Amino acid sequence: MRIFQAIVCFVLVAFMFAGLALGAEGNLVQLESAHFRFQVPEKDRRLGDAILNVAESARKTVLDQMPSAMEERIGLAWVPTEREFYRQLGGRAHHTLAAAVPSIRRVYLNGEQLQRLDRMALHQTLAHEFVHIYLGRVVGKPIPRWLNEGLAMYVAGEWSLTDAASLAADSLFGRLFPVAELADRFPTDPVGQQEAYRESYSLTAYLLNRRYSKDGVRGLVADLTDNGDKSGLHALLSDPDWLAGFERDWQQQWVRPGRVVLMLTSSGMFWILVALLCIAAYARKRRTGKRREARWAVEEEFGYHDDGFDD
Repeated sequence: MRIFQAIVCFVLVAFMFAGLALGAEGNLVQLESAHFRFQVPEKDRRLGDAILNVAESARKTVLDQMPSAMEERIGLAWVPTEREFYRQLGGRAHHTLAAAVPSIRRVYLNGEQLQRLDRMALHQTLAHEFVHIYLGRVVGKPIPRWLNEGLAMYVAGEWSLTDAASLAADSLFGRLFPVAELADRFPTDPVGQQEAYRESYSLTAYLLNRRYSKDGVRGLVADLTDNGDKSGLHALLSDPDWLAGFERDWQQQWVRPGRVVLMLTSSGMFWILVALLCIAAYARKRRTGKRREARWAVEEEFGYHDDGFDD
């Protein structure tokens, strides 16, 4: 009897807290666009409409490079607090605005972060997550983590000159990860994660440039979906010799040139270079001055005395 009473009390308390949580968020309303549908608190209806517009725009960005993507409806799930957002994802999320679970074709939205809506950031984040869902649906075999993340970043346009400089600095100071280490998992610390994501983007961009210069992302994904081709990308990615050569060429052709630029434009090297240029300019000026003085001396001796001619 006591056990039954304890269970009843527990259920009542759980419902009470659920009611309080719902009261805090207000009534939920369902919003819908051409390809998305999700529920938001009634007080956030206008924000929800804006999010749907961004989701449609992000979908078009993915379709531009993956024409067969997004054929199935993707669910959007509003999570009211950041704490609950990370709890539902097991504490693993690269973006603070949204994160995908490809197995159920759902993108969780961090309602607390979205209150300060940054349309560009959300557009890139949703495009990134849509790519993950698409790859999870169409690619039969697992692909390396660096390629999965790199493709998502590439399609979403998540790259800048700052990222390029940071990647060059990572290489300069020996902070690049061996590609094999990024096949299954990324570091858990924030700094290491950022380095891994930058490296993943660059590796993927180099792969696209080297092997799929004509068809781009479309050709790469088509190669990934052809699981029976022994000469296809899956076979190459599982070949240690090919992967080692690919990594070596990437560093030589794409990373080291950035290191040189970084060294030449870093603060200390920059002022050393300026000083050398000033010294070279001063030496050139002195040589030019001496040649001019010598010419004037010749002209003075032979040009402005009696020239032996009559007027």
